[in-house]
Amino acid sequence: MVALFAQAQNSTISEIDASDPATMKSRIATDFEAYLFVANARHYAIRLGYQYGLQNGKHLFGMSLPFIHTIYDANYSGYENTSGVGDLKMQYMFVPFSQTTKAGLQRFSPYIEFTAPTGDVRLGRGAGTWLFKPGMIFTFRSNPYVSFYPEIKFQMSAGNANNLGGADGAPDPSDPAKDGKIQNLSLSFPIVVLVKDWDGWVSLNAMYIRSFSERVDFIYLRTDFGRMIGDKTSAALNISKFIAGQPRLNVLVQAKFQFFLR
Repeated sequence: MVALFAQAQNSTISEIDASDPATMKSRIATDFEAYLFVANARHYAIRLGYQYGLQNGKHLFGMSLPFIHTIYDANYSGYENTSGVGDLKMQYMFVPFSQTTKAGLQRFSPYIEFTAPTGDVRLGRGAGTWLFKPGMIFTFRSNPYVSFYPEIKFQMSAGNANNLGGADGAPDPSDPAKDGKIQNLSLSFPIVVLVKDWDGWVSLNAMYIRSFSERVDFIYLRTDFGRMIGDKTSAALNISKFIAGQPRLNVLVQAKFQFFLR
């Protein structure tokens, strides 16, 4: 168990909490992503997204589309290095319960994600089938500067998914013959600490994934560093590292930029 502490300062924190993974604020997001796999394959992506939250803070709609460059250190008949769009992701989040107490359970946020097969399956930029991911994020606050966001989600596919790298979660570029249906249970336990005098945050997140279709496990540790840049823009660096289980994705690095519209 890792504990992080932040001391209260006299400066003020931005009213927009960009560290909250379940924030209902409308925003434009741009992510730069690098996926480094154990099997000497690399994926680089620019993901453009838009989230629209209703004024009552109860409903959020969003979508994102990645532009992906894939590199495979193997013979893929001339397609070892290609670029193009990936799979379109759509999301809806709902907040049936929320409160503003200083400590304890603040809210829970169920959501559903749909991923449409818009990427090229042959080149490893798409799953080749629809993906569905229902989930729930709980928001706990121990004090105004330390929050917990435990999350549970289950990902499933409508048909056999491409394992070259298009499947969201744990692709296996070393064995593309392992195509099959996706049934992944994911649990994550992030702790976020706000740093007032820096107008930013640090986070530590332990993530566990169980693939029921392949009967393998994945454990990752993720660290986040972020801050507000002005009143409505945030920047963050997220690094996820493989820790234990069946190795596939070794390191994921994400640079995230968000511009809040309100």
